[in-house]
Amino acid sequence: MLTLRQCSDSIHQVDSFCTVTGGEIVRFLAFAFVLYSLLICSTAGANDFPTQARVEYVFKCMNSHGGQTYETLYSCVCVIDKIAEKIAYDEYVEADVFSQLRSTPGERGGVFRDPDRASLLVDKIFEITEGAENSCFVGLGAKSAN
Repeated sequence: MLTLRQCSDSIHQVDSFCTVTGGEIVRFLAFAFVLYSLLICSTAGANDFPTQARVEYVFKCMNSHGGQTYETLYSCVCVIDKIAEKIAYDEYVEADVFSQLRSTPGERGGVFRDPDRASLLVDKIFEITEGAENSCFVGLGAKSAN
C-alpha cells in the first residue's frame, strides 16, 4: 500500500494509488520528445544512405571479394556502414561517379578527370573505403571493392 509520503508533491494519492497530474505528463512527454529528437539528429548523418544504395554496394562488394558468403556479407555491410559514417550520401554519389567515369577516354572523360573536386573526392572515397576494408575484412584479405 502506498502512503502519501511515498508520493511526491506534484503527484497526488487517490484510493491508495499515486496519480500523476496533467502537467507532469506533459513535461514527461516533452522531455521524451526532445530526447528522441536528439537521438535521431545524432544518427542522421550515418543513416542518410538509402537502403537501396547500401544493398547495391554490398552486392558489388561481395562480388569483388569472393562471392556471396556470410563472411563477405558481414564484412561488406561493415564497410558501407563505415563509409556512411565518414561521408554524406550526396558526396559519396558524386565521388562514385567521378571514380567510375574518370577512365572515359578523350574530351568526354575530361569532365570527370580534370576538375579539382573530382580528384579530391576520388582520393577521399578511396581513402575512406580502404580504411573501412582494412578494419572490416580482418582475416579475409581485403581487396578493393571498386
